[in-house]
Amino acid sequence: MPLDDIRDGRVAKRAHLLASQQDPYPAHTSRTHTIRAVLDSFDSLNAEAAPLVLAGRVMARREHGGAMFLDLMDASGTLQLHATRDALGDAVYALLTETLDIGDIIEASGTVFVTKRGERTLEVRGARMLTKTLLPLPEKWHGLQDVEERYRKRYLDILLNTSVREKMITRSRIVQAMRSFMQTHGFLEVQTPTLQPLYGGASARPFKTHMHALDIDLYLRIAPELYLKRLLVAGFERVCEFTTNFRNEGIDRDHNPEFSGMEFYAAFQDLDWAMTFTEELMAHVLESLQLGTATTYQGTEVHWMRPFVRATFFELLKEHAGVSYLEASEDDMRAAAQKLGVTIEKHVTKPGIADELFKKVVRPNLVEPTFVIEYPVELLPLAKRIPERPEVVSAFQFYAGGLELIKAFTELNDPIDQRERFAGQENQRAKGDEEAQRMDEDFIQALEYGMPPAAGWGIGLDRFVALLTDSHSLREVILFPLMKPQENE
Repeated sequence: MPLDDIRDGRVAKRAHLLASQQDPYPAHTSRTHTIRAVLDSFDSLNAEAAPLVLAGRVMARREHGGAMFLDLMDASGTLQLHATRDALGDAVYALLTETLDIGDIIEASGTVFVTKRGERTLEVRGARMLTKTLLPLPEKWHGLQDVEERYRKRYLDILLNTSVREKMITRSRIVQAMRSFMQTHGFLEVQTPTLQPLYGGASARPFKTHMHALDIDLYLRIAPELYLKRLLVAGFERVCEFTTNFRNEGIDRDHNPEFSGMEFYAAFQDLDWAMTFTEELMAHVLESLQLGTATTYQGTEVHWMRPFVRATFFELLKEHAGVSYLEASEDDMRAAAQKLGVTIEKHVTKPGIADELFKKVVRPNLVEPTFVIEYPVELLPLAKRIPERPEVVSAFQFYAGGLELIKAFTELNDPIDQRERFAGQENQRAKGDEEAQRMDEDFIQALEYGMPPAAGWGIGLDRFVALLTDSHSLREVILFPLMKPQENE
């Protein structure tokens, strides 16, 4: 039956309810139990024949003469209902049969019993409509099979797909476990600006907007880093933020323009401390989710035994791409990229070529939890140099399952060096690098007032959740991923 005809029929049923003095959308329900509560205490409820009231969505309907069986679902579970003409009376039973559709949200009162087939069931003594639906659930007319359609109608995807719903619950548990860990370790959770007069803290192209009240351009933050570091200057020693960041970049299985993260900064700590801290946090999350020390991601086991692997950026580039970065010229790097089939834009210089090679050639091999340490200074303009090797910075990126999850630095707190690094980024920007970082005079001035030595760390929460839930794409673990609008026919 065409969807328009189905909707017209349901609109007529809504009118029938109104004509029968029944509100199709009442504001109040007298629910006394969730379905899970009924199932958990079923034997005692059955023995006491205690009346109870449930509320939920009708997911199935089966009629047998003067009786009707319904499957009622709420957020906690599903229970069978048994409604009869004898128990409800002719008028109520007739109204129910004439107006009820699969997908409707109802209230049902009665007592519980066990059927001859052993099915735990509610014997309905009273029922009323709470929400009369006008559109059928997808599987009743064409199915919700197209992946794009699933993401566009995410509310239906979650409603009908138990595995998707469980992933979203797991995501919440991961965030709760991380938040608890941070609080236990003395971090103050803060909120920094989402709208910023100058974006910074990462190499990315921003989203730009305009504020009419002040007649100024503003940017959606690409990272909270520079504001969190200002709080170290302010005297807070441990700060963290669960944040949403925005980067005006492409969409693929590992990237979404709007993404979630958690970032922290700890004064008087360094990168070695941050690596140990990372191992402890990972262990805490895995224990909270009862995942043990091994998880599976896309058919491959990831083992979380401590200590995690440590290797330098330069070692891994040599091993997997055959390039010795410190000895190679820019032309050598381009030749290596061409040989390996990695496309490099003309404006990209030697450090950027190395970064692209690492992403395309090295990263897929980093399945086991790995700290990649020591990076070219040009790649990470907010990290402190290693004193005896000033061309290298004290930083790590953490990988597992072939995913980049964390970026961490021993933080640069020398304002003179920071200014020079920002100037180098501005030069890159002038050559066409739209993701180069900006000269932030206010942040440099904050450093001139003095920021203590510190370790900083940021994790991509969407990727972390995807890894722990074995999800192929970030869109599987984001409630409402960004989608290209559909054109109306």
